[in-house]
Amino acid sequence: MIRHKKIPEVIMELFPLATILLAIALLIYTIMPAPIKFLYSLKPAKDVSKLGPQELVKTYYKSLEKGDISTAKACLSNEYRAEVERADYSDLKNLTGLEIIRISKPANIPLYKKNYREVQIVAEYSASYWRMGPEVSGKEIRFIYVGKKTQDSPWKIIGIGCGP
Repeated sequence: MIRHKKIPEVIMELFPLATILLAIALLIYTIMPAPIKFLYSLKPAKDVSKLGPQELVKTYYKSLEKGDISTAKACLSNEYRAEVERADYSDLKNLTGLEIIRISKPANIPLYKKNYREVQIVAEYSASYWRMGPEVSGKEIRFIYVGKKTQDSPWKIIGIGCGP
């Protein structure tokens, strides 16, 4: 005679397998942005040399939104890019999702006063981060400083701050 198992017995036998499959699914979900960012890093950066300050900031955040790190880095000045790449909790490494809410027009508020021209742009967006550090997922407001070294040089992001 064949003995049929009761439903609770079957569930208890499958529980370890289901737990393992759930753990694997959660692991894949949490590391998924990393492979996407890696694939975008292999792609050449878009040319940002002709963009005005507001378009440059939009391109920076849209690139982060898509995981296009090469283009995001191209928007940064050499000095600021080196600073961002050294930071443990930079948006280049930690951001998993971003939705732009608003990007302001440039205001004549300089940061360093050492470039030919410097402006401030305010960006408001909703962000999610895959590991918590000083950043918490949710609505963010950033003050982005964009500068031109000379009259003929391209605009580059020279600093990003979160205010007082």
